[in-house]
Amino acid sequence: MLATRHGATTSGCERNQQMFTISEDSDEASSIEHGPERLQLPLSAEMATSVLVLTALSAAAPMATDFPCTVPSGIPPEPESNASALHPAHVSIVMAFGDSITAAFSARSTLFEARDISWSIGTGSADQLTLPFLMSQYRQATPTGKAVPLAGMSDKAVLPNDIPHMPHNDYHPATDHLNFAESEGAVHRGSLKEQWGFAQKYLPQYPDHDTRWKMMTVWMTANDVCGECKASSADDGMLELWGTQMDQFLNNVTTSMKKVYVSLIGTFGLSNVARVQRANLECAIEHKIIDECGCVDKGNQSELELMDSNILLFNAKLANLSKTWQAKLKAAGRTDVAIVYHDFMAASGIGSELDRSDLSLLDCFHPSAKAHEALAVGLWDSLVCPSDGRASGLICGKKTHHQGCCRAVPHCIYHTVGTQLIKRKVY
Repeated sequence: MLATRHGATTSGCERNQQMFTISEDSDEASSIEHGPERLQLPLSAEMATSVLVLTALSAAAPMATDFPCTVPSGIPPEPESNASALHPAHVSIVMAFGDSITAAFSARSTLFEARDISWSIGTGSADQLTLPFLMSQYRQATPTGKAVPLAGMSDKAVLPNDIPHMPHNDYHPATDHLNFAESEGAVHRGSLKEQWGFAQKYLPQYPDHDTRWKMMTVWMTANDVCGECKASSADDGMLELWGTQMDQFLNNVTTSMKKVYVSLIGTFGLSNVARVQRANLECAIEHKIIDECGCVDKGNQSELELMDSNILLFNAKLANLSKTWQAKLKAAGRTDVAIVYHDFMAASGIGSELDRSDLSLLDCFHPSAKAHEALAVGLWDSLVCPSDGRASGLICGKKTHHQGCCRAVPHCIYHTVGTQLIKRKVY
């Protein structure tokens, strides 16, 4: 299991000049990727499977009792338009698009969406880490951050909205804020397009939103791949449909938004969810009755292997979209937008470590609160660890090096000077 955050603190660390690292390759300078170079480990299907992925991440991470990190002083000035120099303290708006995982359905093992503790967009707390909570620790340490606190987080647990018509309209603007994720959301169901519509309506309600740095997390794959265990997604049209709509979404973002860092989240093999379900009697019985993620619930071994292979195809498509859009942005002279592919779930090798504690007690499928916290720390690590760190063996999320939020703060491990990466040891 991944140990979440019981590691060295940031005190004494040499200070970094940027927060989120963007890899630059001489041949593909527009490529932005985090994690292993190859998409080969078991990947998870999102939504249902993704939930398990998140769960898997948390399975290795013990719950924390407080925020143990020391926030360093000397945070660099906010960049005017260079996303490569972005630091956690510079981000003042967070946004998320996704499915029931990001909606945090049953994270507390109830029928509620525990959106307040959603891994990438929930308010969180010192004993339930989320990405916004971690980022806010740095923002509130600056005069600017105190004047303009981090905003956009979902802050309340709610029942899914308009249940008979889900995923459509599963949005509660008064408390979801900029968490647009919908339970049962899937790209092929039109959910990503609908969520973008919500964003267009509600983002403008934030003062000066166009001139503020924004962190956007996008994870919507699981429900698109849950039924993909009879044929290759490259042959049945699902991959092409999914890729086309994801590409259109990124076009919408880049043509209508400024100063935004977009995290595209890869998934790991959902067959590991099936493994856990079938190894626990109550889960096995429950999933003989219900069908939450077709292939996971009912697939035989060969079908589960095919589903995992299809997840690899979706992840590769997402990574290629990141490269393509970075090339377009570079050609257009846009430095204020970053589109980054994160495959930290594969990097951490959590598939084989997934166990019952990572899943909701209610449905043996969605990630538990523990899993949400581990997923948050996994993305945090991926944001602040340069992919080039692989050469030194410090793969983001790798459990043997995982020191959680303290180890991962951008002042400790790496910083970029031009294109030269300098190693900064914390322990």
